[in-house]
Order: sequence, then structure tokens, then C-alpha cells
Amino acid sequence: MARQQSGRFRSFAQTPPGKAFLIAVAILITVGSYAYVETLVAIPAMLLFGLAVPIWLGLKAPRFLALSGLVILLLVAPLSNLAITQDIMTPIGASASGSSLPNGNGGSVLNNALVSPYVGGTSTNFTWTVTVYPQYIPSGNSSPLFLTLYVSTCPGATGNNSPNCASGYPYYQFNDTSIANITSETNASFHFQIGSIGIWDWQLSVAMRNLSTGNLTYIFLVGDPTYNGIEGPVVGNFWTTYESLLLTIYFDDFLFLGAPFYFVLLIYMILKRRERSRADAIRRAQAPPTPQDAGPSLPSTTGNAGGGAAAAAATAPTVQEGACPNCGAVVYAGEKTCWKCGAQLPGTPASAPLASGGTK
Repeated sequence: MARQQSGRFRSFAQTPPGKAFLIAVAILITVGSYAYVETLVAIPAMLLFGLAVPIWLGLKAPRFLALSGLVILLLVAPLSNLAITQDIMTPIGASASGSSLPNGNGGSVLNNALVSPYVGGTSTNFTWTVTVYPQYIPSGNSSPLFLTLYVSTCPGATGNNSPNCASGYPYYQFNDTSIANITSETNASFHFQIGSIGIWDWQLSVAMRNLSTGNLTYIFLVGDPTYNGIEGPVVGNFWTTYESLLLTIYFDDFLFLGAPFYFVLLIYMILKRRERSRADAIRRAQAPPTPQDAGPSLPSTTGNAGGGAAAAAATAPTVQEGACPNCGAVVYAGEKTCWKCGAQLPGTPASAPLASGGTK
């Protein structure tokens, strides 16, 4: 029963609805792994459901595999971008600085740092708030001197020449000296109207003076693990944010998913061609000798030399090979689809017999 069901599914996979179903499954699984897990999971997911499963089901034509891979790549990017955009527009929680040395002494000097609102328009006056706890400043440093807010489109940037981004990115810096020499927890805030649509990042630091060297030291918020930036705010609506991300998603899509897919497909095509060449050589070597190989033909005893030659040619064995009616590639008896273009082959032993020997 299981074998019958497997056979039925393989037959269904050869039909246009079956092929569309396989492509749809590959798209959904790749989108889910790319948008909700990570790219390193999406790569094997696409190779498995976009390449291995179709080949296992008999869809071995390189042209079909290449075109289906392109369809998957073209649709994965915009569909994944829906989830990615929604994730970016979702507010993150409050941030704080480290609570252990050298950034803290049993607690966070900077705590409950937020930007509000998280999503706004070009006329929105955004507010950054933070609570400063001077009692957690590590020993050997002075009381807080000033706060600095860094706002940029470059994640984690604390200047206008961050190595994480190309030069020329928007960057704003603000100082607040109202917390100078405080001795108890104090709330501080910044207000700024960005005025430009985009996805922004920010960072916050408190400055102190090292009592031994006299140099300024800084304590920063703990941001993302890659750039140490804090996400937000997002200036614009869902669709302006979606549009700003789409080109980057397409680039990553073709680079991290497309390149491995087509590399593996190329290796598969090379292996199949070698396998086909070896099979051709074996079949030709095992073919019975033709009249030309057997020696000179004997004259006809019926008195008709032409008739004798025709009879010899008619009875000479032929290699059961033919030509694909669609692309002309060599195919053999028993094959149902062309190895090269995937076209259905007639049920006869060969669609266009090619005798290994000819008539004289």
C-alpha cells in the first residue's frame, strides 16, 4: 500500500499541478526558515525541497530544476520581507548597561533606556529616556559628567566614520550635562525630530573621569551582539519600510540561497553527464557486431544481390537508442522522460531508432 501511494505521488509530481505543488512547498519552507529562523537553516531547506526532493520524485531535467529554483528565489524575498518588516516595526524592550566590572559595580549605571514612540512619521518628536544610577559606577572613577545620545542609520555608530558602514550615513549626536555630579538615581531625556524616513539605530553613554589617569571613560548600553546598537526608531509606515528593505533582502536571497543552489545543480549536471557518457560507452561496447564488422557479405543465393543486402540489413541487430522528440538528446529503451529536457518519451523502445550499423 505504501509503495502504491509513493508511486501515485510520483506520478502526480510529473503533472503541472504536481510541479506547482512542489515549488509552493519549497517556497513556504524556505520562507519560514529564512524569515523566522536564520539564513544558515534556509540554505539546506532550499537545497532539500527545491532540488533533492524533485530529483527523488523523477523531475531530473536540469532546465526544470533551474527554472523552479529561480521561481523560488524570486518569491522568497518579497514573502520573507513581510515577516522581516513586521519584526523591525515591533518595539523592543528597555536597554541597560552592563552590571559587572568594568561597566558596573553590582548594578547597571544606565537603566530603562527607551525611545518613544518606536514608530513615527517625519514630524514626530521622538523622546529618549534613561535612568542614571551613580552608586553603581566602578571605583576609581568620578561622578557622572554628561550623557551622550548617538542617533544614526548605521547600527552601533558613535561617530560619522564607523567601520560598519560606508561613509556619508546620517548621524546625530547630543550631550546632556544635567546629570553632572549627581549622587542618587536621576532620570534624563532627549528630544529630537528626525524628519527622514528610514530605519534608525541609537546608542547612549555616560562619561566619567578616571581618577588615576585623568582621562575620560565611557559606559555604553548593551546593544545587539554584532554592532552594539539599539534598534529604533522607525520613521515611516509599514510599506515604506518594506520597500526600503526589499532590495537588500533580494541581494541576500540570491547570494546566500541562490549561489549554493545553482552550484549544487551544476555539480549534479556534471555528474549526470558523466554517468550518461559511461552508459553510452557500455551500451555501445556490448552491442552485437554489424555486418561491416563481421567481414564481407556473401552474395545472395536467390539471384538478387540487392535483395540479399536488404535482407542482411533488415536482420542486423540495432542498438536500442533513439532521439528525444523535443531536444534531440540520445535516449534509450525503457526511459519515460528525457534526461536533458524532461520531455515525456513515447512508450515504444525508441522514438527514432538510430541503428548502429547501416546498409550498403
